[in-house]
Amino acid sequence: MTLSLGRIAGIPVRLHWSALLVAAYLAYSLGSIVSLVAVTVGVVCFGLSILFHELGHALVASRCGVATTSIDLWALGGVARLASEAPAPKEEAMIAAAGPSASAFSAVIFGIAWWVLPVQGVSGEIGRVLLWLAYLNAALAVFNMLPGSPLDGGRVLRAARWKVHGDRLRASREAARSGVVVGSLMVLVAAALSIRGQSQLSLLLVGFFVLGNARAEVAFAEMQQRSNTTQVGSLAWRFLAEFDERTSVADLLNDVVRVGDAEALAATSEGQQVGLVLLEHALRIPEEERDETILGDLVRPFSTFPQARSEENVSDFLSALDPIDPVILLINNGKIEGLVPPSRLRSLLGI
Repeated sequence: MTLSLGRIAGIPVRLHWSALLVAAYLAYSLGSIVSLVAVTVGVVCFGLSILFHELGHALVASRCGVATTSIDLWALGGVARLASEAPAPKEEAMIAAAGPSASAFSAVIFGIAWWVLPVQGVSGEIGRVLLWLAYLNAALAVFNMLPGSPLDGGRVLRAARWKVHGDRLRASREAARSGVVVGSLMVLVAAALSIRGQSQLSLLLVGFFVLGNARAEVAFAEMQQRSNTTQVGSLAWRFLAEFDERTSVADLLNDVVRVGDAEALAATSEGQQVGLVLLEHALRIPEEERDETILGDLVRPFSTFPQARSEENVSDFLSALDPIDPVILLINNGKIEGLVPPSRLRSLLGI
């Protein structure tokens, strides 16, 4: 569940429910040592500093010609979701470094605020909270620059390696593998400290998060490599059978030979194609329900699938693929000519 917080510079900002748990934990921790006013200032400023970090990425990305689709805040920080890759290594590094730079700037501002506030009373309590935020943001800036994806430092490493040998995919694999090392070391350090009686649950969770995402990025980079030289047309089934959307699943499966290796069909209404039905979905319907279930119950609009021309590479559409039901529609002169079936994409991508 996410809560919309509006837009900043035209970018939607959303708050995941898990961020509220962190805010509650932070308020509880601070509440035992400072006043309610200082707690409120601390929680609000902490959230704003995370947002400022992500805005750093988003605003620099905009300067580099890369749009940001949203900024999402959640338990382990935030993420600025970019609409596309950076066009060159320099822009990649600039976008990646912008977040830690924003955190470092926040650390300086909080430190100055602590310096100028009176040391007595509520102002003194607020000052101590701001000093803590200064240390925290400085630590976040340093941590995020560790050289491994998905951390910002991993993106800088990827940009550097991309600049050296000119291969974006190779650089992505190298940065992701570095992230596996960084995440593994964090988990080992947290485990070692816990064995010695110094519980490090936060470090352990962050380590697993880095490790898991780094492994996913390694797999994705290898997937891109396999699909980088494969054109959509070379995998496509160029005939798409049509069935009226009122056709029952039972009747479809009795005539499944018409679908062939396409593994999907075009559902029609009054002679017009309205969407796609995957044969896998029809086969999942229990036998006793197939007479009552019609194709209209299973149809998915064409707009939910990536659409490509025959000469385009499969790698260009990986981010748009549904990992459960991977399909690419083949388009010719604005019309659907066929598709790349799920089994062929799974075979190519190893999923």
